[in-house]
Amino acid sequence: MILDMSVRCLTRLLLVVGLLHAVSAIIKGNSDYQHYQQQLPGDHFSKDFYHPDLKNGLLSSNMRFKPVTDCMFVTSEPGSFTYTSKTNDEEVCGIYFLAGPDQMVEINFITFDVPCEHHGLVSVVDGWELNGEVFPSEMDHRLPLKQRSSEFCGKNIGVKRTFTSSQNVAVIQYRIPKPGKGFTLLARFLKNPRPCNVLAASIGEPYTLRNYGRRVNCTYVALYSGTVQVIALGVGVSNFLGSVRTTETGTLRKCDETSPHDQVVIGGSFGLDTSKVQIVDSICGIDSKPDYQELVEYSVTSVRLVSSGFFENSVTVQVQPLKDELLDANLSI
Repeated sequence: MILDMSVRCLTRLLLVVGLLHAVSAIIKGNSDYQHYQQQLPGDHFSKDFYHPDLKNGLLSSNMRFKPVTDCMFVTSEPGSFTYTSKTNDEEVCGIYFLAGPDQMVEINFITFDVPCEHHGLVSVVDGWELNGEVFPSEMDHRLPLKQRSSEFCGKNIGVKRTFTSSQNVAVIQYRIPKPGKGFTLLARFLKNPRPCNVLAASIGEPYTLRNYGRRVNCTYVALYSGTVQVIALGVGVSNFLGSVRTTETGTLRKCDETSPHDQVVIGGSFGLDTSKVQIVDSICGIDSKPDYQELVEYSVTSVRLVSSGFFENSVTVQVQPLKDELLDANLSI
């Protein structure tokens, strides 16, 4: 596959910020829920981390099974996948699915043979994990972390079970120390009618966060340092009963002090746990043509829309990578 420049640059950016140096794949034990962790080197990441043309998730009858050959296998395409263990190694590996911003990941196991007696185990996680941290964090998800993973082993245990993510990312973590054993699965990317938490599926594409009148936190995350440009802002000004403030307020700042229940929090962190975000600024108000940019010099850039449920909130943002990082990425390609 010939990668276009944006995909190659993003791969280099991820290496620069250090998120690809190691990934913890956590699978809990069957009986005592003990956590097994193993660091996965960054060179296991698939070159398909970001793909410019995401498919609609519908599979043709002649689509072949794609073999999972890397311990850290990342794909932005739906399809049918197969993994067969070749060693007795108890290494923990993962298949990372990244769909479009307005999509969910649906996973169906077609065949499943993971012997429990050989310490085999498979876990399906509703979210994305890097370095032991999970996106979305508990403060941005309706379910606690313990209820967002399903673990099983045996023969055909996972067959006829459907797992659907809440956002555009999902992970299958597995440990199969028995040669010849493994699984096949079908992954589809489905339309998400009300997307909330989103991991950026491309570099610098504008995206609109909405609460759809709900009391909810929704976060947009980009895995690079960047400049956050606000393209349109409507937060805390229009409720779902039809009461609308027609006069623009402009972009109001420091809203974590004046309007903490309805605001846009812009910040960054060094991992995927958005509960640890360092706040750079918080804004609210109505502004159809805001002149607002904020520099986020952390390895992960996040924009969180906080909503009380009394307003129809939305914010359109664009996160551009820092020019120095793009320059470094281009020089190293």
